Amino acid sequence: MQSSDFPAPRKADWRQGWILVFSGFLPVMAIIALAPTLPTLLAHFHDVPNAKLMVPLLITAPSACIALFAPAAGVIADRFGRRRLLLWAMAFYGGGGLMPFVIDNFWAVVAGRVVIGIGEAGVLTVVNTLLADYYEEQERHRWLMIQGVVGSVLGTVTIASSGFLAAQGWQYPFLVYAVAIPILVASLAFLFEPESRSKRNAAAGVAPVQSTPFPYLAGLVVCGVTVILSTIYYVQVINFSLLLKELGVGDPKSIGLSMAIPSIGVPIGAVLFKLTTRYGSGTQIFLVFVGYAIGLGGIGMAPDYKVALAFAFVQQLANGLIVPALIAWAQSKFSFEHRGRGMGWWASSFFVAQFLSPAVVNLMRGAVGNLQGAFVAFGVIAAVCALLACVLRLRAPASPSSVAL
Repeated sequence: MQSSDFPAPRKADWRQGWILVFSGFLPVMAIIALAPTLPTLLAHFHDVPNAKLMVPLLITAPSACIALFAPAAGVIADRFGRRRLLLWAMAFYGGGGLMPFVIDNFWAVVAGRVVIGIGEAGVLTVVNTLLADYYEEQERHRWLMIQGVVGSVLGTVTIASSGFLAAQGWQYPFLVYAVAIPILVASLAFLFEPESRSKRNAAAGVAPVQSTPFPYLAGLVVCGVTVILSTIYYVQVINFSLLLKELGVGDPKSIGLSMAIPSIGVPIGAVLFKLTTRYGSGTQIFLVFVGYAIGLGGIGMAPDYKVALAFAFVQQLANGLIVPALIAWAQSKFSFEHRGRGMGWWASSFFVAQFLSPAVVNLMRGAVGNLQGAFVAFGVIAAVCALLACVLRLRAPASPSSVAL
């Protein structure tokens, strides 16, 4: 039979794109949805031993699960298929997220947070894998930009909704996780299992391409750069409220407003990602390092909070650029047969940094004497990394097996 006798592989359109955009926000929402409710949770679970230590862990537990289980999720996606894993992961996400709403028990809440974290590991890994499976490079970059812009808007809405729900009772913020249910239904209806090139060749009677081993060196480079960048990324995200307090902004409402103003830079940074894709991943990562050098260094040397906010805007521009740039770069490193595992490695590396960053900042703070000095130090580190990236003439990879940026 002629190859033309076989149906063309199914192509993804706007429906799959928007499902992946909203699905990609689920892991972020699992963390930020509970951040405004911490005082409410502390008040409700005040009888729990070491409540001030244990209750905040409810917020970060899903991130630990992503770091632990994302690599395994990637292996499962490559071996058994993307769609099935994503559907199960969303079911875990919704079930674990809603569990605390119906069970008033601290350890049930802990169990729910672990379940939702396992679901997140699968969702994050498969969403980033399917974006590369479904779309060619330029279209993929467009969806990553949309994901960055929409994610920043949804983040603001989620935080506001969580605060409102927390006023109704400690368990009500967990209702936001019900959003996974309509996304799961849409995924059942419209997502499909992508076909590998080897399967299409086999169906057409073409000799199969020999399987290649997993590119461990490329994977280690991806993980290393991701850990460095995301550790620096979390410096401002986690510590900016404390620095504003040192600069004289003491009222919690004022701190919240002050943190919200620079965040306008995040969606702008996502658009900047799309505008700079023609120059390659190396240039984009160089720009992120430059943004962090200017932003963190400026915040650290700011004489007052107004100047700090101006430099924080530059930092947030880099924050809007970093995630899509890293995802696009990581996607380009792995062929279809290894893409799930590769994106699992990437997801694990990014969330490992969430735990590394506070400890690293505390060490730096102790070394230099204060938090502003620590910001300056990380700005210098970012500047050195930017210089190194420039000297090495970092470029977009010519092939998935390439280890160069």
